[in-house]
Order: sequence, then structure tokens, then C-alpha cells
Amino acid sequence: MKRNLLVAFPGTGYTCGTGLLAAGLARAKAAGYETLPLDYGIDFGPVPTFAEAFNLAEAAVRPQLAAVSWARYDDILFLSKSLGTVTAARTLRALAPRSVPVRSLYLTPLADTLALVQPGDTVLGMVSGETDRLIDWRAVQTFCAGHGFPFLLCPGVGHRLAAEGDDVGNAAITANVLAMLGL
Repeated sequence: MKRNLLVAFPGTGYTCGTGLLAAGLARAKAAGYETLPLDYGIDFGPVPTFAEAFNLAEAAVRPQLAAVSWARYDDILFLSKSLGTVTAARTLRALAPRSVPVRSLYLTPLADTLALVQPGDTVLGMVSGETDRLIDWRAVQTFCAGHGFPFLLCPGVGHRLAAEGDDVGNAAITANVLAMLGL
């Protein structure tokens, strides 16, 4: 029997029970995937730098990921958001080489994420908000174009990839992101 796994890497203020990560986890479960929603268990408020936050997040998920028997899966998906995109990309580097390829979907990747993603990676896509304050969407679009990765720009939204009170627009973003997962 084919075994599949989706691992969700949250952001600092965007948990696996929030928005697009929750929708992705639900879609994966409905498609027969096992799911692993990671939790940092950290208040990132007092953390002064992104570098420190990345290291704390990676250390927090290491025990959760150590329990996974990666070789028993036929398909592995990483769905990540913001700080989680860095943690996912670092995890991908730590797992290499592996017999089962990991497919990744990066929601609001950061500059540090782009520095970690390599040409041989299987990237389902990267998604940016038009008004994201942490990285200019054009940088992500250029990176994706240079590597042959799909790119989705979400007009009129920022880093959360959602607009307050715009249920129709938010539903369209969710549908587009779920389509990129391919489940």
C-alpha cells in the first residue's frame, strides 16, 4: 500500500491550524496522506534576529522530525509558510540524500529560503503576496523563473496571503494554492 506524508512547517504567527496550512493539511488527509503539523512551541516576540529565530525553529522541530521513518513513504510533501520555508529548506538539506524525493510548496518564502533552495529540488511552487513586507515578490518571481519553478502572485495581499473581509479573494487564493499541491 502506498504511503504518503505531508509535513506542514508554520510561520511565527501562522500556525498549522491557520488558513492555507490548515487547508493544505485537510486536503492531504482527504487524499489519504498522513500529516505532520509541526509546532515550534516558541514565543518569537523577544527573538531579536531572523537568524536566531531560524535556529530556534529548527531546534524545536528536530525532535518531531526525528520520529519520522522517511524511507517508508512513497511521496513526501513539505508545505511551509514564512519562517517555516527556511526550516523546511534546511530540513530538506539535512535529509539529503534520500531515496524518496520531497516535493515542496513555499508560501511567502524569505530571502534565506531562496539561498537554500537548490536546482535539483522538486519545488511545486512559491507563492508571494503583492504587498509582502518581508520580501519583494519580484525577487521571488525572478528566482522561480531562473530555476523553472512555478510562481503564484496573490494581488492585493501581504505576507499573510489573505485580505481581511475579502472572502471571495481569499477563497481564490486558497483554491490556487491547493491546486499547486496537486492533491
